[in-house]
Amino acid sequence: METIQCQDCKLEYKSKKDEAKKCPSCSSTYWMLSKSEEKKPSPPGKSESNNQKLTEISDIERLIAAQNRTTHAVRAFVRFLFIQLAGITFAVILWNSSLAFVDEQKCFDYGDYCDGNPFLQFLAVAVLIGTVIWSSRVGWEELEKSNE
Repeated sequence: METIQCQDCKLEYKSKKDEAKKCPSCSSTYWMLSKSEEKKPSPPGKSESNNQKLTEISDIERLIAAQNRTTHAVRAFVRFLFIQLAGITFAVILWNSSLAFVDEQKCFDYGDYCDGNPFLQFLAVAVLIGTVIWSSRVGWEELEKSNE
């Protein structure tokens, strides 16, 4: 048994030499480097600073990937809301425009012409349903980009 260090989380623990297994801390499956292997002189042209730079670059790349996932998730929510707002606003305008065709006097006197324009009301409902479908699809597509 010797002391092994995980390449990801740098946790040290006792294990058999050259054994591939999951790290007890981060559960990543990598070949673990022993302390003695880390202290071996590196080949010409490669230094410890290069290894440190590679680690920093991979950390930065992981950070950028996490930020991109967050950005896509937030963008999915915002696009969904804006499409919903625009569609519902347009549907309400159409519905209220249909009510402009009501003849209040005839409706009050005879009970006729109390409904709005049926074509505009149908169009308002179609816009509302179409908006829900479209905004949901756009939101899910954007949310799937956060998984990449």
